[in-house]
Amino acid sequence: MTVTDLLFEKLLPILLPLSCLACDRLIDGGRHSLGLCVRCRGRLMPLGADRCAGCGRPLRGFDLPASFRCGSCRRRPRAYDRLIALWAFRPPLDAVIYGLKFQRLESLGLHLAREMAREMADRLRSELAGLDLVVWVPLHWRRHLGRGYNQAERIARPLARELGAPCRRVLVRARATPAQTGLVRARRAANLHGAIRTRRGDWIAGRRILLVDDVTTTGATLDAAATALRAAGAAEITAIAAARTPGIGEPSARKTVIW
Repeated sequence: MTVTDLLFEKLLPILLPLSCLACDRLIDGGRHSLGLCVRCRGRLMPLGADRCAGCGRPLRGFDLPASFRCGSCRRRPRAYDRLIALWAFRPPLDAVIYGLKFQRLESLGLHLAREMAREMADRLRSELAGLDLVVWVPLHWRRHLGRGYNQAERIARPLARELGAPCRRVLVRARATPAQTGLVRARRAANLHGAIRTRRGDWIAGRRILLVDDVTTTGATLDAAATALRAAGAAEITAIAAARTPGIGEPSARKTVIW
């Protein structure tokens, strides 16, 4: 954590009392609050490890390996090696993501990064021991200019510090793409075809890379980013997102809020 991050986190609750992003109750601004009160934080829905390594859908089975993929992902493999998502994208987490993306609450990226680092230490300690580089899913420059920052970068940089790994701006959006919301997987993939590429540099070939985003739905955006990294010679890619949108028929799918 930088000195600026530390001062911001310690002084903000004193100077400006915080209210819960989900229910507006006053909170103490604790280290791992995610902008939520204790009650709302208890409503978060963690995603267990018994999930497809490609798309993150729940799997029913006994002692399935971490690399196990569902039938759909075996037929159409992703460019990344595995996907990790912490929570289901449903209330109250939607308020946290909304605050990070649209309300300029950039410190929430630090909170999410800490949670992601803890999850990775518990679940993938040995697999990520040799992590070489942390990168994030890029925004097109016009969207970046309008928002003022990239929410995935606000998660990736503190996450890299937590993991003790370097972090670089490796990926760029070569062209603007329409919003992914409401599109099925095939349409999302077509929408992103060729839209993400790598910058010039020799820091990708042979590297083990952690690819960071805030929310994943079908995995199409992460797959497009991973495809660009593979083309540049990445040896291994782990994709991680703070949240995953539940698919049709999955628990809480009808309660999910998407922007």
